[in-house]
Amino acid sequence: MLEQKTKTRRPAKHSFRTIGWSIFLLGACSNSDAEVSDVQAEETSPIQTVFNGTFRYSELGVIKYELEANEMRREERGNAEVSEDIVEVRGGFELFIGGDSSKHDAHMTADWATLDEKSLRLVAKHAVTLENAEGDVLETEYLVWSEDSDRVWTNRPVTIYTSNGVIYGEGLDSDARFETYRIIKPRGEMVLEGTELH
Repeated sequence: MLEQKTKTRRPAKHSFRTIGWSIFLLGACSNSDAEVSDVQAEETSPIQTVFNGTFRYSELGVIKYELEANEMRREERGNAEVSEDIVEVRGGFELFIGGDSSKHDAHMTADWATLDEKSLRLVAKHAVTLENAEGDVLETEYLVWSEDSDRVWTNRPVTIYTSNGVIYGEGLDSDARFETYRIIKPRGEMVLEGTELH
């Protein structure tokens, strides 16, 4: 009987040691929330995909911006300490600045973009156009729109069509409504009143 008790006690002591080592090893191998989130972010798929969707931003019930897109893929980037919500816009979109599709100050289109939902910063690429209320149209391949700084800009070649002619440049900085803009390294043809292009 005594031997049997000893045999049963020894495994119990051995089990206790194993549990103790396991707790010690687990404690030594713990990861921070940020490290775990970084690994999970690489493994996760987009949180949500919306087809033919509309994203509206309003203040006090008034729509300030409206984004209509063929496909929007919302992804959560960053980690547990710093969240970064990004919407990838595919297959073409329209952004109405200063209102909605029925009434707005400016209208942007492009094939692709990313939108940071928190800062309301949109980076548009491929066949980008921006038209203001006066009918001036900007064409470029890359344009950044930022709500918090109320501006749009690019360092890529631009073409601007106005009622007075066509202007080319190597970049642009403008207010978000494309009313007051500065063309970097401008060149092109302008029509002055009382004259014609030849």
